[in-house]
Amino acid sequence: MNVILMEHIVRHILSNFGVVPSSFIDYTQTRSLHSKEFMLEQKLLFRGESGDIIRNPVYGCQVAVDQKEFKILLGDCSQDSEIPEFCLIVQFTDNPSYGVYLVCDPSVDSEALIAVSINEKDWMPCNTFLQATFLAAMEQLKDIGLGWSKCTDYQKNYETLLTMINFHNAYCEVDNEGQES
Repeated sequence: MNVILMEHIVRHILSNFGVVPSSFIDYTQTRSLHSKEFMLEQKLLFRGESGDIIRNPVYGCQVAVDQKEFKILLGDCSQDSEIPEFCLIVQFTDNPSYGVYLVCDPSVDSEALIAVSINEKDWMPCNTFLQATFLAAMEQLKDIGLGWSKCTDYQKNYETLLTMINFHNAYCEVDNEGQES
């Protein structure tokens, strides 16, 4: 798996949704998924280093394509105000779910990950072919220029987001423990 390529793909996808900055995005023409317009009632809960509970927002948008719903949820997984972290899941009715994760700090490992789930519970990292397929699908959605609206009826998607965050944490924990210091 090409980790550098995967990080570039994840950054590109998050840039297209106005989540992370990029020089190729015209932000006067792009609605950011990371805005109050798409903020949902659900929150992500994390335990901070001092034991306090951190409550982070979840954002969601959807669009109908060929009588099927295409939903995207973005979770702000940041536990430090200086280091933004995001998890984004993409679900299209009757298709596998995809998830991406990124830590936005150039001084640490980005822990970039693209994963796929057939049942919204069990995830596996995508190989380069699946990463490219997912990127192509996301580019097609951007090029079509569909009108996104705020998510409704997203509880199942929220639960899928939580499973992706848990998968990322377990995956990176194992990966980091296996590396030499």
